[in-house]
Amino acid sequence: MITLKNENETTLVIKKSRFIGYVCRADSEDEAQRVVERRRKLHYDARHNCFAWLLESGAMRYGDDGEPQGTAGLPMLEVLKKSGLQNVVAVCTRYFGGTLLGAAGLVRAYTQSVAQSLEEAKKVELVPCSVYICEFDFAVFSRIQTPLQKAGCLFDEIDYAETVKAAVSVRSGSEDAFLEHVRNLTQGQAMPRPAGQKRMPVEI
Repeated sequence: MITLKNENETTLVIKKSRFIGYVCRADSEDEAQRVVERRRKLHYDARHNCFAWLLESGAMRYGDDGEPQGTAGLPMLEVLKKSGLQNVVAVCTRYFGGTLLGAAGLVRAYTQSVAQSLEEAKKVELVPCSVYICEFDFAVFSRIQTPLQKAGCLFDEIDYAETVKAAVSVRSGSEDAFLEHVRNLTQGQAMPRPAGQKRMPVEI
C-alpha cells in the first residue's frame, strides 16, 4: 500500500478566493474524521471546509460543506482515487474572495488545490514485514547493524544495557535469508525470536 509519509499544506488563490489544501495520512474513518474536525476548528472563520478521504478498506467519504453539490468534495475524492494512494484524507479550506467562480470554476479550484498538496507531499510504501527480537553483545552489534540495514532490515526499539536488544523488521519473504545472515555474522551466537508482523514504511 502506498500512502503519505507526512502532512502537507498548500495555498492557491483564484479571483481573491484563497484555497488552503491540506492532506495527511489517516488509517481509520475515526482518524479521518478527527482530521476534518481539527481543520474546521483551525479555520473556523472560513466560508467552507470541504473534505474527502479514501481508506485501504474501501471506505470513502466526501463533503461539500455548503458549496454547490458536486463541486468540491466529489472532485477532491476523484483526485485521491487517481493518485493511487490509500489511507489518505484531504481537507480544502476556502476563504471567499467576493467573486463567484461558477460550478466549473469551483471544480477546477478544488481539484487543483488537492492535486498540488498531494504532489508536494512525501510518499511511502507500507511493506509487509516479520519482526524479530534480537540480542547481541556490543561488539557483535557494531559489526552486524550496518550489513543488515544495507540488506533492507529496519532496527527499532534498540535498548542498550548489558547487551543490545533490538526489534528488527524484515521484509516478508526474506526471513530465511535474514536468519542465515545473522547466523553467519554472529557465528551462530544470536537466535532471533519471532515477534509478529507489521508493515514497514519505505520511502518512494
